Amino acid sequence: MRESGRRRGQFVSGLVAGALAVLIGACGGSAADSGGGASAADLVHVHGLGEAPEGGLYVATHTGLYEVRGDEIQAVGDATHDLMGFTVAGPGDLLASGHPDLSVESLQVPGKPPLLGLVASDEGRQWTPLSLLGDVDFHNLVAAHGRVYGWDSTSGRFMVSQDRKTWETRAERLALSDFAVSPDDPETIVGSGEGGVGRSTDGGRTWEGVSGEPYVLLSWTDEGLFGVKPDGQVAVSDDGGASWQPRGSVKGAPEALLVTADAVYVAVSGVGIARSDDGGQTFEVTVATGNSH
Repeated sequence: MRESGRRRGQFVSGLVAGALAVLIGACGGSAADSGGGASAADLVHVHGLGEAPEGGLYVATHTGLYEVRGDEIQAVGDATHDLMGFTVAGPGDLLASGHPDLSVESLQVPGKPPLLGLVASDEGRQWTPLSLLGDVDFHNLVAAHGRVYGWDSTSGRFMVSQDRKTWETRAERLALSDFAVSPDDPETIVGSGEGGVGRSTDGGRTWEGVSGEPYVLLSWTDEGLFGVKPDGQVAVSDDGGASWQPRGSVKGAPEALLVTADAVYVAVSGVGIARSDDGGQTFEVTVATGNSH
């Protein structure tokens, strides 16, 4: 019990709002417009990855959404929204948050900061505001069990919506680097922060530390809970984050993680997007960015 109490205290104290300034500082304004054909070097500051149609890969970045299909990279639409949070809820059902391209007036509220709240798109070319426009910047979004879960970087709130319009604040003043929702239980969530890995079994209302491991990226699938450390080490947990089994690693600072039925993808700053076809044991860089951001 003493060990459990120590872990819980470390995790909760590591997630207080004192760390928010660092995470909020990772946001930035939108860049100039671009569209159509693109190169790997355009994939600057990757904030999220998602499955695209016909085996493609969505890449949500500081300067908009891109689609990678084989050797071809295309900017999705002309607007360069800074997509801090991004998830594919289903075919033709994209959800995002972050900061709008300032040339798109429909995604701004006069007198409020440029924050997307929750926006949706069927193809990623045009985005429609659903809720919290001008009020919230979700850095992490997960769509699961008919719900949308989000962590707001501006306030540290962990929030859940069942209709994408109204939201319930489940916890406040958290500083999460990432979180993942159990594929089997909508109330079980694992989050990571400066205090290590914590778990909630009541939908994000209360959290308890379960591991001191510093995983900055998380993804939970039927294959297990995947985590990536700041040094690129990939591991899998089959007990909700309490213990981890190391797999392979990527070289460089990890930015985003996607685990699909066929592969594990890790976006690596200054390197590109690495893919594993053996559950994270070995990785090959399939999209080399060649930039140093």
